[in-house]
Amino acid sequence: MIEKKTFIIKIIIIGDPAVGKTSLVKNFISRQFTYDYRASIGTNMYIKEMDLNSGLKIKIQLFDIAGQERWTQMRHIYYKGTQGVIIVGDLTRKNTFKQIDKFWYPDLKKYCKNSPIILLANKNDLESKISEQEVESYRMRINAISILYTSAKTGTNVEKAFKLILKQIIDIHNDF
Repeated sequence: MIEKKTFIIKIIIIGDPAVGKTSLVKNFISRQFTYDYRASIGTNMYIKEMDLNSGLKIKIQLFDIAGQERWTQMRHIYYKGTQGVIIVGDLTRKNTFKQIDKFWYPDLKKYCKNSPIILLANKNDLESKISEQEVESYRMRINAISILYTSAKTGTNVEKAFKLILKQIIDIHNDF
């Protein structure tokens, strides 16, 4: 039997504190949701292996990067080698989208010039404080390929989001 070659893909997930980055990753990895909030310290790394319909075997390295300001000086170390980016905003806190435009995207572009980006508008199970038009305007400003409205709590569009960024990465890299 011929063993499939495994391709390693690195994806970072960034955004302000408490937007749901860790919850989204945990939902994708294990379909779990935790109600208690614990701030990430530095970066958490998760691995998920997938066999795609195309016959490819993928090992996804997900770097859940802490959003707190005190990690600003270290953050760029984890950006190195990134092949795809998920930026998360919290629909219940409009300011988290302003921060994507003001801080996260400029910080990212210093170190990850050509990685595809998707924007997740998280917590869509709660009352939104930002309009779809405003979210779309942020998507355009950061040149994100797509917006997905997600909920780590209900699982809405979580798997779809990670599969979308994977597809973008695979489409870009013809060596898979």
